Amino acid sequence: MKIGIIGSGDIGGSLGRLWAQAGHEVFFSSRHPEQLSGLVEQAGKCAQVGTAEEAIAFADIILEAIPFSATMSLPADALAGKTLITASNYYPQRDGEIEIDADSQSEALAKQLPDTTVIKAFNMMFAEEMEARANGETAEALAIFYAGDDESAKETVAGLIELAKFTPVDAGSLANGRYFQNGEPLYAQRWSRAKALQELAAISDKDAY
Repeated sequence: MKIGIIGSGDIGGSLGRLWAQAGHEVFFSSRHPEQLSGLVEQAGKCAQVGTAEEAIAFADIILEAIPFSATMSLPADALAGKTLITASNYYPQRDGEIEIDADSQSEALAKQLPDTTVIKAFNMMFAEEMEARANGETAEALAIFYAGDDESAKETVAGLIELAKFTPVDAGSLANGRYFQNGEPLYAQRWSRAKALQELAAISDKDAY
């Protein structure tokens, strides 16, 4: 699989390393790609580096791990027909005031990218957990929620979650991404699969009333 990484920091860099080490072709990108040579060396022979535009053109599936404000400027035409994993969170103190014209952050992004399959994942886990796995320091089976409206794309993302040494937990439609965006009950939790499913069921039942 060809994977593009937009934002190769603690989250994008660590996940890209794990996927490259698993044999996927990974294209890291950032505003300063010349600073990523060490990351590519760690990732191994399946990795390369360049601009965000090059990463999008290269990849079938893209992970964005950038500030939410920057996601609002992602190129809709270039991303058309591709799958985008959104790992960003909206923090007003960092991103400024943004009109979220949807019920959730991931749905707002999907509106900006109408011809892109958007899957929400990885945003609810601490970066240090991903770094620890990329460094081979742990393989603790913590749950990662993911949400989306395309079952085939979700299946692909679930596989990438497993390759990142986490346990995938399907939260349902993209609208359900609101359950684990920042500030919500399922955000930033270190749970087993059983606990994650229990908490997801509880919030889903509460939301139904």
